[in-house]
Amino acid sequence: MSLISAGERDPNVRLVAIALAVGFPFAAFLATASAHDFWLDGGELTAQGINLDIAHPPGHPLAGLLAKLFTLLPFGPLPLRVALGQAACASAAAGFLYSAIDTTVRSLGVVRDRVAVPLALGGTWWVVCSYAWWFQAVRPEVYALQALLVMIAIERIIALEAAWPTHDVRPLYVACLALGLGLANHHLVAFLAFPALAPTLARVFRARGTRPLWLSGLSVAVGLASYVYLPVRAATDPPANLGDPTDAGRIFWVVSAQVYAHDMGTEAVQPLGERFMDLLAILGENLGGPFGSDDELGIAVRSLGVLGLLVLALYALLRTPGARRIGTTWGLVLAVSLGARAWLGSVRSNPDILGYLLPGLAAASAILTSLIAILLARAGHKKDGTPRLAAFAVALGVAVLGLAQLYHTADRASLAGFHATDDFDEERVWRLPANAVVLAHDPQTVFRHWSAASSARARPDVTIVPMPFLGYPGVVDALVARDPDVTELLRGYLLEGELRQPDLQSLATRRPLLVEMDVRVPVELYETLVPAGLYYEVLDSGATDTDVAEAAAPHEAIIERLYANLGEHAVELRETRNQLLWIHYMDALYYASVGAREPAQRAVRRGLAVQPASAELQALAEALSRSDGPIDVSPFVVGPPS
Repeated sequence: MSLISAGERDPNVRLVAIALAVGFPFAAFLATASAHDFWLDGGELTAQGINLDIAHPPGHPLAGLLAKLFTLLPFGPLPLRVALGQAACASAAAGFLYSAIDTTVRSLGVVRDRVAVPLALGGTWWVVCSYAWWFQAVRPEVYALQALLVMIAIERIIALEAAWPTHDVRPLYVACLALGLGLANHHLVAFLAFPALAPTLARVFRARGTRPLWLSGLSVAVGLASYVYLPVRAATDPPANLGDPTDAGRIFWVVSAQVYAHDMGTEAVQPLGERFMDLLAILGENLGGPFGSDDELGIAVRSLGVLGLLVLALYALLRTPGARRIGTTWGLVLAVSLGARAWLGSVRSNPDILGYLLPGLAAASAILTSLIAILLARAGHKKDGTPRLAAFAVALGVAVLGLAQLYHTADRASLAGFHATDDFDEERVWRLPANAVVLAHDPQTVFRHWSAASSARARPDVTIVPMPFLGYPGVVDALVARDPDVTELLRGYLLEGELRQPDLQSLATRRPLLVEMDVRVPVELYETLVPAGLYYEVLDSGATDTDVAEAAAPHEAIIERLYANLGEHAVELRETRNQLLWIHYMDALYYASVGAREPAQRAVRRGLAVQPASAELQALAEALSRSDGPIDVSPFVVGPPS
């Protein structure tokens, strides 16, 4: 017999409730979306949406197609249109999450709309209006789309488990199709959702035999067919074609994303115990709400509180007759999302960690809402089964608290006033000398050039050499075909594994050659470089002390102009702060190495103003105070930014 009979839900109420679940977050996301891309992968994904490029592994074909659809909107800047696609996905995911939580609380005995609906709305808004979810909805990314696909799958599995035993197993096929599509967007997040389907698949197999399993596999395959986009588009030579997936080997290279697999399962970057502690802190920050302070102690208290409630709620859910199968599904989503993410790699240094955790956070909110539902089912009803007024008041209070997350999160998550990427583009893209060649070491710098070229047709005369991607199949060949001038430079780099001074100076005799300063630039090359804008220019005859001194003042003026354009809140966002810190750090290393003491000290002071705790800059400041000449900077060199 079904756990929930059809007569217990008013279809009109359900429709209004889903509209509320979707509408409030969408209005918030719409009002706070970024009109200027964002850092991280934002520029690349905007360019992919405009040009139908091949993005970094695993290629993200579904996200590219969705972004392209939204670029066809007749209003707003192109980056905003791409961001709106993610806002729509995050909001639609809220609708499916609401439906899954509503089904869950009704399976626990809260069957009247006036209690079940506000309770499910509160549980939905509580997580959808958290920073982790909101941040994916206001910028070009892939995680809001992934959340939508995973939530479709989980909602369908919850619905099937609530209706079991039943002859209608079509929800399973829909769930498998959604996860197949998820595999064509961000396959790791989709893969981590499959364990939650395993008990349902086993149950269906025992009851219906192998045919549903074959149809489920076919549904996954239909979703995976989206990867056909990769070779079809790659064959047309798109502007960005990372991995050039034109044959079976290269398709596998892109789709498997093996380029990112080298640190999986190791403690090379962060010990496993620290990863779990960081994940616990993320739970506390996003599900702890406005309760307590935001300092380290306050976050720790909230995190432990959320963990304790989750353990209690999951135990109660699994002990409740008629809801154990649903509780198992939610528990598996939570455990695998958090546990697997911690095992797979670093949490603290991963800028995309919040996107990975969206399914787990949704499961956590559903489980916590279930605890309230269990209490209301046992103590919130009269003998005739009607809910007490107190039960309605509690459910309404949960809904109000869910909406309160909007107020708690809005300032932190909003990108409505964000323009830092455009400010950097002004210096890194628009002010470049004519016909320049730029050796860009930061992937974000490469992505910014691609975005500006795609959305504003910026600087077609400039050649960007994407240093982080030169090892990707097909990238060097395509670059040489488009600009033969860089052939010798790239040949030398590939042979030696680093830039060679003769190759740089040879190219600099023909065209302006700019290098984005990075720790991967050998210190020996500093003798041929001088600051130029936010880059360093190669001088074909080498750089003298006079060249360095003459370049220092204009460079400082450009830094001042950048800060003025960024405004007083320049360092509030971590990603912008990291960009500034890296510029000041590399300036300090360069000036210290060539013996320009005063510019080096200015760069150190600027860097410490951004990050006072930087041990490397503090040590370099001490070394500069003791020396008037060039300094061996090797003790102060850290790894490149992640």
